[in-house]
Amino acid sequence: LPQSDWPGLLALPEKPWLTLCLVQSIADVSESDLAVARGVLAVPPVNHAVFEALLTEMPRCCWIHSFSAGVDGIASILRGLPQHIAVSNGRGAFTSSLAEFAFAAALHFNKQIPRCLANREQGKWEKFTMNTMRGKTLGLLGYGSIAKATATLGVAFGMRIITLRRDVSKPAVGREVVPEATYGYADGDTFFAASDFVVCTLPATAETVHFVSDKAFATMKQTAVFISLGRGAVVDERALFDALQGGRIAGAALDVFEREPLPAESPLWTCEKLLLTAHNADLTADYFELGWSTFLQNADAIHRGGELVTPVDRSLGY
Repeated sequence: LPQSDWPGLLALPEKPWLTLCLVQSIADVSESDLAVARGVLAVPPVNHAVFEALLTEMPRCCWIHSFSAGVDGIASILRGLPQHIAVSNGRGAFTSSLAEFAFAAALHFNKQIPRCLANREQGKWEKFTMNTMRGKTLGLLGYGSIAKATATLGVAFGMRIITLRRDVSKPAVGREVVPEATYGYADGDTFFAASDFVVCTLPATAETVHFVSDKAFATMKQTAVFISLGRGAVVDERALFDALQGGRIAGAALDVFEREPLPAESPLWTCEKLLLTAHNADLTADYFELGWSTFLQNADAIHRGGELVTPVDRSLGY
């Protein structure tokens, strides 16, 4: 279900056991194809009317895959799905690039890059004291694949790693970094107060909408930096703007927003302490190759009757 101009169509995978049909309306699919089709690939933004129409006409549908990691855009559809239809997403496909961006943003503020650029433009020779990442506390809000990759980079920088997550009982697996401390949602004040850098990768669910708001920013250190890479709905943008303008935190980097594209009238455009990207921190040269790879791994699991590689828990919304 992609838009007709979606660039990912230029990199369609080819497998002898896989047939892909581009669907803009239900009329694009023959009755014979609908009768045997087993899955739907959802590429945001999804046309809900077409999606729902497909599901009613696909008696053998047993799988839905979201090309992106976030499934909040199709949450209403997922809630009404029969239990036999499995759901997977693209989580993990774009992990490395987002972890790298988290540190690009952190270093932007830590090494005072705006000050360096301003000095060059003004012809000003200023030997100011440089900050370091070593010894700082990296607070990871959510501890999925992106946060775990970010934690690995944090360890390389000599940082202290702490996390805040919904399920504090999940054990580390394989080579995952074991955080020095893990907090539950009820302990947000302690988490935010302890963090020098907060990297938010929370999904958008009913539980996380505006999870980061006035209270969180009021609790953070004045020297702290907030970085948001998960879903825009998690952050109260007005509260963030007020915190930046009021000097309650040192800076912020946003790659995701409550409304996208960010409206021209948004005050965030005028905020000097904000590093802003257009939800493209993960849009690397191999973006579609990585996304298709995750899709194919899950498609192969469906084909063989195995377990999905990136299953989505519909009750949790991620």
